[in-house]
Amino acid sequence: MNYDIVLCGVGGQGVLSTAYVIDHAAVDAGLFFKQPEIHGMSQRGGAVSAQVRIADEPVSSDLISSGSARAMLSVEPMESLRYLSLLAKDGWVFTDVTPLKNIAEYPETSRLYEVLFSLPHVVAVDATRLAAKAGASKAQNMVVLGAAASHLPFSVESLEKNIKALFEPKGERVVTSNLKAFRMGRAASEFGTALILRGVKPAIAARVVARLDFDATPVPSEVVVAWSKRLLADDGATVAANVFASRDVLGLDPSIPAKLG
Repeated sequence: MNYDIVLCGVGGQGVLSTAYVIDHAAVDAGLFFKQPEIHGMSQRGGAVSAQVRIADEPVSSDLISSGSARAMLSVEPMESLRYLSLLAKDGWVFTDVTPLKNIAEYPETSRLYEVLFSLPHVVAVDATRLAAKAGASKAQNMVVLGAAASHLPFSVESLEKNIKALFEPKGERVVTSNLKAFRMGRAASEFGTALILRGVKPAIAARVVARLDFDATPVPSEVVVAWSKRLLADDGATVAANVFASRDVLGLDPSIPAKLG
């Protein structure tokens, strides 16, 4: 088994913290891993990336080959596109949709989202907003990690254990808020997966998930059914596009999708 992961974002968004949790979860699972040094500028605003290679036997090479990464976890949408050449054809992108415009030539966001949502396997979450709701505005990385959790080669319990270990020195409030952020990301991702399993196209599901409000608990099945029916209608793609373009935050009330048009 080989599982290569690209982590990316900008300085101050917790790429190193995400790597810590993943590395320790891999050890808990009895797996081998290699992670070269974090690349980029450590100060807030500079692009930062890390590569984590996980396997069930010793890993010989530090760096991920082009087209072999199984997952990319990004805390900034443009940064997720920067490393697409490393992603396998069946690889997944998990990203925040909130731009952090740290460079003068930052691309037009409409074009950015057009490329992002054209990817065959993408989970896009409003990690910045969900982190604030969880009580830790800097926990976007934990939201994104939660979104990827069910795709990673180790248990959710192990990830949560190592989130606790990472943040325990900062106190119980910080532990609790980061775990809540992680669980919100997981709920968002699992909701998107449930929509797709019911026949909703991935690009439609991704746009809707990015604008919905999630709690730190799984979304009830009746809510999944209600949203699926609305998004599978003839105008489902238009509804999803309008939901995302509006930038409004929508609740998960099953009556909401019936009103969208």
